[in-house]
Amino acid sequence: MRQELVGVPISPGVGVGRLLLVADESPDQLPLRRVPEGEEEAAWRELERARRQAIRRLAQVQERTARELGIQEAAIYAAQQAVLQDPQAKAALERMVFEERLAPESAIAALIERFGRLFEGLEGGDLKNWAADLRDPWTVVLRELQSEREGSLLGPGDGGPVVLAAEELTPSLVARLPRERIAGILCERGGRYSHGAVVARSHGIPTVSGLDQLRSRVREGESCIVYGDEGRALLGAAEEEREQALQRAAQSRSVAEALLEGAREPARLADGETVWIQANIETPRDLDAFDLRTVDGIGLFRTEFAYMERPSFPSVEEQVGIYRSVLERLEGKPVTFRTLDVGGDKQLRYLTLPEERNPALGWRGLRVGLVWQDLLLIQLQALLASRAHGRVRILLPMVTLVEEVARVKALLGGLRDAGAERGPAPLGAMVEVPALMMSMRHLLDEVDFFSVGTNDLTQYLFAVDRDNPWVSSLYQPYHPAHLRVLRNLARLGARARRPPTVCGELAGQHAGALFLVGVGFRSLSMAGNFVPEVKALLARADKEVLQAAAARALRARSSQEARAVLEETAGGLWRGVLEDLGAV
Repeated sequence: MRQELVGVPISPGVGVGRLLLVADESPDQLPLRRVPEGEEEAAWRELERARRQAIRRLAQVQERTARELGIQEAAIYAAQQAVLQDPQAKAALERMVFEERLAPESAIAALIERFGRLFEGLEGGDLKNWAADLRDPWTVVLRELQSEREGSLLGPGDGGPVVLAAEELTPSLVARLPRERIAGILCERGGRYSHGAVVARSHGIPTVSGLDQLRSRVREGESCIVYGDEGRALLGAAEEEREQALQRAAQSRSVAEALLEGAREPARLADGETVWIQANIETPRDLDAFDLRTVDGIGLFRTEFAYMERPSFPSVEEQVGIYRSVLERLEGKPVTFRTLDVGGDKQLRYLTLPEERNPALGWRGLRVGLVWQDLLLIQLQALLASRAHGRVRILLPMVTLVEEVARVKALLGGLRDAGAERGPAPLGAMVEVPALMMSMRHLLDEVDFFSVGTNDLTQYLFAVDRDNPWVSSLYQPYHPAHLRVLRNLARLGARARRPPTVCGELAGQHAGALFLVGVGFRSLSMAGNFVPEVKALLARADKEVLQAAAARALRARSSQEARAVLEETAGGLWRGVLEDLGAV
């Protein structure tokens, strides 16, 4: 049955694939689902397979933890295996599946709820914590259930692309599946400037959000077309509509391929001035998504995504292996590694952070590393050891005070540095907290470079949680107030001979990139798939034209006015690019 869904455009492009429903791993958020009569036996086998696989996975984590940290620290995983082997819990689940016909995930959610009711009236923190200890291993089973279903659609026997349908657009949504198989994403919640949206755009995945009651309106496995530019999705499309969608996607790929040859040359403005263009990545696999010859280095490696893909914290040796795989492929080009930036909507399933009323203003980024220093020290040691394999630059996230940078430098001073003969490892800070911008003179005495994170800078400048739909309209990266801050940072970096890099999403947008170059930035870092377009625009841009457009945007009274000015300039240049390619 043909059905059109209309929501909010998040990431442009056209994608065609089969729907894959992505379940929320939180038992509290799972909708109640019952299996049809006669399918109870198959549902029980599915649950049992997931339970046994979860036990095997926990045993592997236990063995590894015992080897790295000791038997005592690994004991918790033995206890979790025992929870999953409890015969009373297994019997309760079996009754729920066969007598109440509950689907596997609903039966587990009901069991977890029972644990909560059992312990909620008990006094004492230790007793209340038992409920969490019983709950956690069953959430591992829930993850296994979801992985098994994903595998049925993503198995080696079926090479077709899929469209993910999820409740919320989060960074882990993209990180959990092979990205080359994701044709599009549909979500109930998630703003255009949320962290998940940034990741989706970085990987060029057509995405639409704001689709109310999405998962109750669609069926897993049905054909779907995602029109990211228009903010709509089409289910049950006719063959002719599918062919047209595939042709549009092919045309976009054709333009991208035509731009690729010129993108292998250094980026230069029309008057010949060079602009340094780098790429943002999340994992080493991202290097396969674009031509490394088009970039001057990696301006931002978000290392937390490499952590997200693992069942536990990676050791020094494992981290060195990850970082080395990137450095060797860059063949001497610099790689800027941002240290672990978790908190808010970027969570590690094996790291429990405290619940906070406002996570965006809470314990995240460097704040976590300076309290739990073992996490930071292990990563810093791995980064220093990786200097034997390439040009490593270390970038600190969520810096608030200059003193925090001094504390990290002291930690670095006590570690062995594989590249010490080449001098200290370059150390930089992310400028995204307004307080730090008021201390730039002192910061520039402590760091070798700095990067501007326009995503969080906008968030904190306007006191807006960009993942909160109630205030997301106030998140305005093109507002003149934000643009003036960026101009001042470009000037401060130039005066101090610390040329800054902009690694926020603004750098990869046509209008944003032209503004940044117009106010003096000469180093931009963006998703690799945006590089050819930005280079082609810059090649047609005269510096004086960009400076004039930037000046007009800075004088604007509103975000809409400033953006219109910049998009007018960008649109004219882009039409010229397409005309040169014969694409219009």
